[in-house]
Amino acid sequence: MHPHQILNAIADLPRIPLAHKNTPIEEMPRLRAAIAESMDSDITAVPPLFIKRDDTTGFAFGGNKARHMEFLFAHLIERGIDTIVNINHYDSNNARLAAAASAKTGMKYHWVAFDELDAAIQGNMLIAHLTGANIHRIPKDETRPYAESLLAHETNLGRNPTILLDNAFSNIAGMIAFLETAHELENQIYRYSETPSRHSRESGNPGAGPTTQPLSPTDPIHFWGLCGRSIAGIILYARNTGKPWTATAVAQPHYTPENYQELYLDRSTRVAELLNLDTPLHPGDISTLTGYTKIYGIPTDLGIEAMHLVAQTEAIILDPTYTAKSMSALIAEIRLGKVDPDIPVVFIHSGGQPQTFAFADQIWNHNA
Repeated sequence: MHPHQILNAIADLPRIPLAHKNTPIEEMPRLRAAIAESMDSDITAVPPLFIKRDDTTGFAFGGNKARHMEFLFAHLIERGIDTIVNINHYDSNNARLAAAASAKTGMKYHWVAFDELDAAIQGNMLIAHLTGANIHRIPKDETRPYAESLLAHETNLGRNPTILLDNAFSNIAGMIAFLETAHELENQIYRYSETPSRHSRESGNPGAGPTTQPLSPTDPIHFWGLCGRSIAGIILYARNTGKPWTATAVAQPHYTPENYQELYLDRSTRVAELLNLDTPLHPGDISTLTGYTKIYGIPTDLGIEAMHLVAQTEAIILDPTYTAKSMSALIAEIRLGKVDPDIPVVFIHSGGQPQTFAFADQIWNHNA
């Protein structure tokens, strides 16, 4: 299937511009060298490492979900929705960016936030407050009845509210957005493969191409990220355009390989039908990795170690709740010899840095 067929189908959907696109893709040679050193191995034992910087989408501190919201909020507005009720964890990136999208589109926004009810106002919750969100901190087992009471109240006021979790399109908007992002990645990788590397420039042979870390969209590439709509969208694009791309999705505690596969199969089928794609995803298209995230919303020691290592080698800041855990899994699996060193890895940085400050003491005092 030609990429323009996919892009043309996406272009027919309603959309509100929110995110900065063409976020950078960067090589991480110092991180690669540090991992190899920790293994007491040659550099060739570690795959070439790259990172897609979707933390730089520029909307309310950025993140991959800024792309999702472009389609979701256009869909809601087209249906006359003017009030959002969002049930989500107290440190949710989704809740922050939905609050920002509500501000941008003039919607009223309620965040029914659960867990850590006494945690300081920091990170995503602070940003949501700044954008005008009505924040309700509720025990988790009371969130649904509370959200439904808000829905009834707003309806009685003459508004047209929705509980975001109940909107079917919210489950596929991110996959649609990352079909498009995958094409963005493909173009960036083409440009990267045609650009002389730093090594070749310094060696006085600018025409030699990327002699140290080759990357080509027509060769195998291993994408690495969290379980969710974004990584699934990238592989859905690959399956429909014939790219030999693979993916590992690191599971948060509420995911298992079985239920994540069930979700991406169902959602990719819906997206394929909506956009008239050649094929949805199939069983086994995404490898799901468990055991690295532990308690949702709570940093792990390995995750904080990964934050320090990536910051100290590449000056890239991960967040402790999501991307640090995903990166810690990548580093650990490389050290265990479970990641093919001959296939470049592209890590998807999905954003979430506001939460870094919510765990400042834990990050500061780690191994102190």
